[in-house]
Amino acid sequence: MALTVLNNTAAAMTLGELNKNVSNLGKQLKKVATGTKITGAGDGAAEYNIAEKMQVQLRSLAQDIENTRTGRSILKVAEGGIQGIVDELRDMKQLAINAANDTNTDADRATIQKEFDEKLRQIDDIVSTTNYNGKLLLNGTYARIIEGGITGSNQNAGASTGPRGATATSVTSTGPTGAATNVPSNGQIDYGGVYTIPADFTGTINISSVAAAGGVKLSQVSGTTLTDVNIVVDAPQSGTAKLWIENLNITNSTNNNVIQFSANSSVNVLTLIGDNNIELSNATTKAAINMGKNLEIQGNGSSLTIANTAGSGACIGTDGDSSASAGNLSITNGTFTLHSGYGAAIGSGGDGATIGNISIYNATVNMTGGTFAGIGSGGGGAACGDITVRHSTINDLFDASYPEHASPSGRPVGSIDTCIGSGYSGSSCGDIRVEDCIVHAENSDSALVGAGDAGDPDGGCGDIFISNSDIIGYSDHGAAVGSGRNATAGEIWITNATKIQHESPDGAAIGSGENGHVGKIHIDKSSLDLLDASNAYVDSTHKIPGIGKGRGHSTGNFDIDPVPDETVAVYLDGNPLKIHTGTKANQRINCFIENLGAKALFGVKTDEELAAVATVRTRVSAQRLLGDLHDPSIEGPLDKAINYALGEITQMGAYINRLEATEETITINHENTTSSESVIRDADMAREMTEYTKSNILSQAAQSMLAQANQNSSSVLSLLQ
Repeated sequence: MALTVLNNTAAAMTLGELNKNVSNLGKQLKKVATGTKITGAGDGAAEYNIAEKMQVQLRSLAQDIENTRTGRSILKVAEGGIQGIVDELRDMKQLAINAANDTNTDADRATIQKEFDEKLRQIDDIVSTTNYNGKLLLNGTYARIIEGGITGSNQNAGASTGPRGATATSVTSTGPTGAATNVPSNGQIDYGGVYTIPADFTGTINISSVAAAGGVKLSQVSGTTLTDVNIVVDAPQSGTAKLWIENLNITNSTNNNVIQFSANSSVNVLTLIGDNNIELSNATTKAAINMGKNLEIQGNGSSLTIANTAGSGACIGTDGDSSASAGNLSITNGTFTLHSGYGAAIGSGGDGATIGNISIYNATVNMTGGTFAGIGSGGGGAACGDITVRHSTINDLFDASYPEHASPSGRPVGSIDTCIGSGYSGSSCGDIRVEDCIVHAENSDSALVGAGDAGDPDGGCGDIFISNSDIIGYSDHGAAVGSGRNATAGEIWITNATKIQHESPDGAAIGSGENGHVGKIHIDKSSLDLLDASNAYVDSTHKIPGIGKGRGHSTGNFDIDPVPDETVAVYLDGNPLKIHTGTKANQRINCFIENLGAKALFGVKTDEELAAVATVRTRVSAQRLLGDLHDPSIEGPLDKAINYALGEITQMGAYINRLEATEETITINHENTTSSESVIRDADMAREMTEYTKSNILSQAAQSMLAQANQNSSSVLSLLQ
């Protein structure tokens, strides 16, 4: 080995090994000191990720255990209060039996009545003071039955069955490829391919049947606005026309469709790429996009904005004309912002136009303004088939850019008529299905989902099915789900955690609008938030605010089919006490606690009615409290009250037992998750100490060798002597 002075290679190599050994020693020291083998993402990215998620799960489960314990505590408080009420009722029955005995005079019974009345007051005192953290528990705040409504219980009510609304979808279809060609000056396209519309182009672009069958993709010069351009797409008989539009921005003031598909095509397919904008400002009867026969719009996560403000044509659908008709319309995976004039935003135009079935899937539809219908049939006798909306977000809201439509109430509104369903003045549609959706509609006259205003025997809508959806909005005269003013809808089915928030001075939340008609109402497994429920009820016996008839029921202009308990399942959550017992939003136990006040116990609504029932002033009145004078098998008001209270205290016990079982399950999950996390994160101390000792010895050895290597250069001095 050569002797050198400037570069000591051996020392440099030894220094490098020393640094690695010191680094390893530091890592091992940290593991030994913390007791974990995964101290950071550098020790194992996947293991660190899993361990951290388990730590979040453990913290959540620990809080769930606390929730179940505090839940049991609050229910035990309620149980104690109910037990006090049971004790008072037991004493009251003793007093009633005493008063029924003829050894007492009426003066004696008057004295007994004073004690009886004090017992009643004590029951109300217990109700007004039984609370946990300021929450009154026995006053009906957490009752299952709403205002004496149709009874029923469903512990699964309110449980979510899946996500609501639309989810974004990325572009999956880009259309024809290759170099783009300018659209010819005469607008004629005879072959499929990619075309660019010049900035100065006006007039009609004719896409031949051959080109449409092969597929045409249209784009334009970036940053420009095309003026008075309309696109006509032809196709052979029973063929398929395929058109892609990419970032088109067209303003059309002519009386033409902006995009018109041939009625000869068995299926027309329009695919969106990027952001597309269409404005049709002066068309009296034309649709902005005329679907031809059957049309599929594939959004691919892109957007389409259309304003068709002047006439009776739809934004997407048919012209507004009694001779206009089309097949089925399908819209998927996109964002659509639409402003219509007097036709539907999506569907048939006004004045008698017809269309087949409409289906919307995984889309966001924002509608601003319009007179007749948002999604469905336009006004004036227009019609469409069944309407199905799934996994979508539908907004029908006011936009200050279009102030021409004002609500009679002065509220800013979107469509004057129906958001989803049949349009104004005798228009009709088939069955309506809304599943896994959010519908927010600030309408004016008609139903948010259902039949439009001023229906006739030939108008209205079929049956309405709402599942796992939020229906939120305002209507002057219509229902949230059901019929508009003077309109007719079929049966209504509300299932699976549907939420209804509705304000209307004249219409029910679920049922009919003013002077309207609906069939039977079926409600199952749903949590209903019904606002402003005046003038809306099923019948004189079963009053549920917000469900049933709107204003005008006394005129006999409409009716609601009988809703006997044995034929229609109606389950309402009311406002349960929610004990959260899981790591997800819907993992909870709903605990219902009925009103235990004196009036509720005796089934009356006023103090006067209570005084008339709960009296022992005479022998006969005392006997009536104990049961029927002629049929001993019939319970009296006191026994009914005792059984009512005992039923509630039994229910509290069942809830407490369930929470105890839930705590045991969560505790086991916590233990198992802790064990699993330990396998990933916890250090084997014996092994880590072995590695630490090895790294420590290697570090000391490298340090010693570095000293030796540094001595090698000094041997050069012996050559200079």
